[in-house]
Amino acid sequence: MELPEDRKYRYENCKICGACLASCPVLKLDSESAAIEMSKLRVGQESYVLKKCTTCHDCDFSCPNDCHPCSLILQRWSEIYSKKGIPARAKYFLPHSKPNFRTYVIERMSPREKGILRTWSDLTPHEHVCYPGCNIIATPLLTDNLFFKDMEIRGGLEYCCGEMYYRMGLFEQVKQVAKKTEAYFKKLEARKVTILCTAGYYMFTNVLPHFGANYDFEAESYLNMLLEKIHIGNVKFTTPLNMKVTVQDSCYGKQFGSEYLDIPREILTKAGCNIVEMKYSRECMLCCGIGAGFSPYSAYNPFKILAYTMRVIKEAKKSGAEAIAVYCSGCLQMFATCMTLYRVALPVYHIIELLQLACGEEVEKFYSRIGKRLLVGTLKHQTFDLLSTKRIKPPTIMSDEQPTKPWI
Repeated sequence: MELPEDRKYRYENCKICGACLASCPVLKLDSESAAIEMSKLRVGQESYVLKKCTTCHDCDFSCPNDCHPCSLILQRWSEIYSKKGIPARAKYFLPHSKPNFRTYVIERMSPREKGILRTWSDLTPHEHVCYPGCNIIATPLLTDNLFFKDMEIRGGLEYCCGEMYYRMGLFEQVKQVAKKTEAYFKKLEARKVTILCTAGYYMFTNVLPHFGANYDFEAESYLNMLLEKIHIGNVKFTTPLNMKVTVQDSCYGKQFGSEYLDIPREILTKAGCNIVEMKYSRECMLCCGIGAGFSPYSAYNPFKILAYTMRVIKEAKKSGAEAIAVYCSGCLQMFATCMTLYRVALPVYHIIELLQLACGEEVEKFYSRIGKRLLVGTLKHQTFDLLSTKRIKPPTIMSDEQPTKPWI
């Protein structure tokens, strides 16, 4: 399956100048090499880019002709996966596989955490719901605070937005996710959905509708919701943080433009933080590391992923910050996993936690156990397949019309 027409790489606009790839902080190509690699991508030849790309979308912002070069990379990956299948070890990271890296963490949660998740499986219709996304489902304590106390949170792993499929080029699975999530939100009869994940916010507003989903709700990012609460005085900062932090941007945050990237920085500044930027930030932000697993040549090799995450943490340390602030729980989990091995890493906080601290609330630090469980679960389930050449087909995603029990 190919990308929809309005999502495809624009061959006719491309001058094969290589500017997009030459600007990439991951590939580090000179202009001549970048142009050569782009020529290879255009005709479907094997390319260095296909092995190293993390689909952070930086190239899209560097293209002078708005050609969407990242879409071409995704299309080439799609062709490889369609022809060869996916390495067996990748199955553990696919959102609808059982077990997977999130189910391993959830099975070992405290009764309090599992209790929170059970309330989210409620299918009672509600006009305004809050959709957590898979990464928040793996870190539910982030919602156990004053910011979300009056919100109707609804979601489960079975209703994943499909972001990981999209960044792998598994477009047939994205199409299946579009159908499943459309049916889910129709059951909830939601007219407005606040989304606790920037990746999910992008998928529901800019990707899944192109794959056939017809949503009847207005989507809102939780960052906009938090900033509005601050502006109208519903959030009172009683203990300003006076902390120097650097912001790890979501790979999808940049897709909404500079104004969106300003929101977490404004929120943190109002909470008393002093923002210092990394060398690669905002539109040229490095992926937290999970993107190093998407290509057919990596296919979730944990050593490649963790090595990349360590690089990002080292970049954060160079900024002179005292801590890393994230607004994506996926980034939080990647850093937590790496910190089990890289002990001199900077402390990492989700933006919600920093707001809690600035409001005088206590914060339960759960990253250590999350990081260890993610690492142990990955090694336990991937070790056998790590050196295997076995390949499998991506799983078919059960439609919402088919009977299924909640995952939690």
